Amino acid sequence: MDQSHQGQLAVQFVTDTEFTAALGAWTHRPGPRYARLAEAAGDAIAQGLLPAGTRLPTERSLAQQLQVSRGTIVAAYAELADRGLVARRQGSGTTVTAPGRRTTGRHLRNQGFDRQISGPPVPIDLSMAAPVYDAIVADLGADTTAVLAAGAPVHGYAPLGLPALREGIADRLTARGVPTTAAQILVTAGAQGALQLIIAAFVRAGDHVVVENPTYPGALELLSRSGAALDGIPRDHAGPRPGLFRRALEAGDTALALLVPTCHNPTGTTMSEQRRHEVLAAVRDHDALLVEDLTMADMSFSGVAPADLVALAPDRVIALGSFSKILWGGLRTGWIRADPATILRLGRLRTAQDMGSGQLDQAACLAALPRLDEIIAARRRMARERHDVLRQALAEQLPDWEVQRCEGGYSLWIRLPRANAAQVVAAALQHGVAIAGGGIGGLDDSNLDHVRVCFTLEPDVLVEAASRLRRAWEQVCAGGETAPALAAI
Repeated sequence: MDQSHQGQLAVQFVTDTEFTAALGAWTHRPGPRYARLAEAAGDAIAQGLLPAGTRLPTERSLAQQLQVSRGTIVAAYAELADRGLVARRQGSGTTVTAPGRRTTGRHLRNQGFDRQISGPPVPIDLSMAAPVYDAIVADLGADTTAVLAAGAPVHGYAPLGLPALREGIADRLTARGVPTTAAQILVTAGAQGALQLIIAAFVRAGDHVVVENPTYPGALELLSRSGAALDGIPRDHAGPRPGLFRRALEAGDTALALLVPTCHNPTGTTMSEQRRHEVLAAVRDHDALLVEDLTMADMSFSGVAPADLVALAPDRVIALGSFSKILWGGLRTGWIRADPATILRLGRLRTAQDMGSGQLDQAACLAALPRLDEIIAARRRMARERHDVLRQALAEQLPDWEVQRCEGGYSLWIRLPRANAAQVVAAALQHGVAIAGGGIGGLDDSNLDHVRVCFTLEPDVLVEAASRLRRAWEQVCAGGETAPALAAI
């Protein structure tokens, strides 16, 4: 955007193309066309994509750009003015006057959870970013004798976690550059349980929370249920855009910021080293608490990633992780790394909630620790191979789909030629394939032209899935009927 100064107001001129990009898939919103446009522009203002002082395109030029009537633009701008978001002056155009606000009061529901509870079985499920049951899982096992030998009390209640497992997790974090003791570890019911505890402890209704847009949809639902006021920071290939991240922290007291820097869910990208330092500088400057989700961190295809945020700023970062992406999702065992006082606080909350995680699951994870590096290497090889199989199959079957570069994890982040992901998800289900629509991980409609497709199943199944997705795409393009879709996690 070009800038000029008019009095004390710094005016930024946004082009028609830039403004259109900020709107996202506005035509897919409900209501009259002018209302859809106004809602999309309002969201762009809220996210900081159109900051105060931005001069919007003229009615005539924008009408030509969007291929709508000038009256639609006039009505949309009038709606924005009525909401106090813009000022309209004869001869001066339309200028954004409101600072970015926060998204609150909207219930962000992860429909993938609904499908797990009540949805019908799907022949090919490419919606789950976790390894399936295989020989590695079959070799895991534990009994009550192993639990007691690992330090569990005879009554079986250990809300902070199995002592030997806490020691093992601490040792692994120390080895990856995060000096840690067992007193800094709390064992949880997976990463989802870790998030739930952290949010329950640190977030109250109306609190300001900063997240990436898109991000893990399970976190969004937990934050939504807490009543948090969410700021969604758009991402590029290197991570959340640093200027917008800093501006979000400047907006007011921030309860916490949640980031997935390594093998990001859902995009599969890894935050650059420079971006990590920029993010941490903003966190320090604004005295904010940062939560780092390391759930996928071991699944970098190269086996190499920049230093964890918690390694760079252990006093500012609470880290969490899980064994589910390496071992199996059925082992509901995750962890939180924080200072000992915070661990005791979270442990007290955990005790009141459910008395702690199951000991047999923890013992199985503990038994896997001596060979966990070997298991991780095997999972990486599997993921890379199946990533290549699915990517090649999609390139042959659906060459118009734009597959984003994946640096690790278990899923491809794919941009469709049109913003019709919900229709594609629904059609895919009719053809026996479950995938996730991009909209479920965001605070707005900016990812309605994306789907997430996981590659944890056998290679021949992935090839068959690509063929079915092609038929589903053809159905959507031909205007075929699709049933309502339940998206996935």
